Amino acid sequence: MENQQPEGKNVAQSPLFKKILEKAEKYLKHPKQVTVLLNDAFKKATAKKNLGTLAGEAWENLQLLSRMIKAAMSGEYKGIPNTTIVGGIAVIIYFLTPIDLIPDIIPVIGLLDDASLLAWFMTSIKSELDRFKEWEQTKMAQERATPHVDPLHHADSSFGTPKYSNQPEGSVHLGQGENI
Repeated sequence: MENQQPEGKNVAQSPLFKKILEKAEKYLKHPKQVTVLLNDAFKKATAKKNLGTLAGEAWENLQLLSRMIKAAMSGEYKGIPNTTIVGGIAVIIYFLTPIDLIPDIIPVIGLLDDASLLAWFMTSIKSELDRFKEWEQTKMAQERATPHVDPLHHADSSFGTPKYSNQPEGSVHLGQGENI
């Protein structure tokens, strides 16, 4: 590449990314590995999110993409094409790969290819992301509307009631013949 900002589409068409796509397909059969991958991406993104506006936007996009992949992999969010999941996993693998088209060890510049790939991918699946955001908002609204019932507890429901017929109601027996 020349001294220009990489375009996400060019990164996606690179031989390196095509190999990463093949690796990403294997993740579909291993949801626990996807969870580990998403956690690793979260850690890296957290460390890099304060590097400027571009990093902040990438952070937000990465969070949205991670939530969508997680919901799809758990079976909670349905109807998302496998190609979208594989593409999203591949983008995250690329983000985590330190030696890519522009190595991440180069401060700030090393994240340009990662951010451009992420932005391109998010734009290419915009309609799917819009459906996911709508589903997510509906789910959150339903959860807020559903009253939460506390689980059963095992407290002594007889506390403060007479344990013995010779104790007045409301007294608590402390032992050694003392009542309060």
